[in-house]
Amino acid sequence: MRLPLTFTAHPTSPTWRLPIIVFLLTAMVGGWIFFKSESNRREIEMARANQLVSSYATAITRQFDHALSAANALAVMVHQGKGRVAEFSRLSKYMLNMYKGAYALALAPDGVVQQIEPAASNACVNGHDIMAGMDRATLIPTMDQNVVEFYGPIRLLQGPMGAIGKLPVFLKNAEGKAYFWGYTLVTLKFPDAFSDARLEDMESRGYTYRLSGKNPQTDKVELIAASRKPLQGRIFTRQVKVGSDEWTLEVSKKDGWQSGARTLVAAVIVIISSLCMGWFAYVLAAIIRSRRELQSIAQYDALTGLPNRRLLESHLKQAIAGAANGEHQVAVCFLDLDGFKEINDSLGHAAGDYLLQQMSLRLHNCMRASDMLARFGGDEFVVVLNELHSIDECEKILARMIKAAQEAVEIDGKQVVVSASIGVAMYQPGLGRDELMLRADGAMYQAKQLGKNKFVFAD
Repeated sequence: MRLPLTFTAHPTSPTWRLPIIVFLLTAMVGGWIFFKSESNRREIEMARANQLVSSYATAITRQFDHALSAANALAVMVHQGKGRVAEFSRLSKYMLNMYKGAYALALAPDGVVQQIEPAASNACVNGHDIMAGMDRATLIPTMDQNVVEFYGPIRLLQGPMGAIGKLPVFLKNAEGKAYFWGYTLVTLKFPDAFSDARLEDMESRGYTYRLSGKNPQTDKVELIAASRKPLQGRIFTRQVKVGSDEWTLEVSKKDGWQSGARTLVAAVIVIISSLCMGWFAYVLAAIIRSRRELQSIAQYDALTGLPNRRLLESHLKQAIAGAANGEHQVAVCFLDLDGFKEINDSLGHAAGDYLLQQMSLRLHNCMRASDMLARFGGDEFVVVLNELHSIDECEKILARMIKAAQEAVEIDGKQVVVSASIGVAMYQPGLGRDELMLRADGAMYQAKQLGKNKFVFAD
């Protein structure tokens, strides 16, 4: 039989000595555990902030790239019309709806703006010589007709802050010799040019932000967008690629990373609970959970539980290696939800988050064990279809996804319906991971332009 523990008083050793020693040792260990717990909590919050700023930086880049590509579309029209674009006004109005973020489109033969749409609100730009004061003989030979030149942030002639994307266009004369025709232009107005990125949502998530870029006219850093409260404490910074330039996006916690009140309360709890060994077990378990959460944040999306970009890149690398060895075929699919933004705006972010979670479950149920579904950001997903034996097998899976996505979801008693546009890139020898992603992304935009709710294979 186990006997109960007893303590015998010693004449030279007061009875309070051992409890005090136990209390002090427990308090010291408890204080150390609290410090580690706080450190882990801050690491988790910082990991989330780092993930957040990367996600918003990518969203801004994608919207700018899409808007600037309107200059390429105009250049194609100039080539087809051999220097003239018939019905420029009608076509530009149509294109402005397609290229969200574009404020105005213009043609500048020989560098002088002669046609611009919308015409009424941009009349002050007509006749503006873009190359005024420049040495044309030196400048023209250095132009790259495949790169849209980005110029911003600047104060536009129309008044607001914005940027301009201009693409040099070269045509051939009767002798087949190339000559500089002029520029196709796309004008961006802030903050409309990056409205889809929804930077303002960061404040409701408990973060402050600042987006800035260097003005090429004054060589000074311009504030492009910022939260109402200033940045403070630890600041996370990401370079945002916009055209050929880079801007800076900075993010910090709205109320700082540490809380004095929380520290005081926790210290009191540690002291009061020093004699309770169960408290140690609870905090140690919390530390273990914190470590696991850090690992989960590194590879999984917090909202949907799907793999994030880091895990996607690792999986795609393995899939490409298997396909390169001729073992099977691999398809990379870029999926975007049609109509998600309208639902998110009208019903709120909580409804949008619930819709994303439901779509994640549906899409995952359409796949095989060897496939991967990852959240790329916002309402965009990437699907890696591995170990395919035929295109027909791939198309059947995609058809299931299209069908599953357009089934109604009940949110707060309302039947909400969205659809999916999917771009597909099949692996071919020599194609790398990034090129496959770009091809799939381009095919996804083709699917949207063809009416949405369908999948399109990249050429």
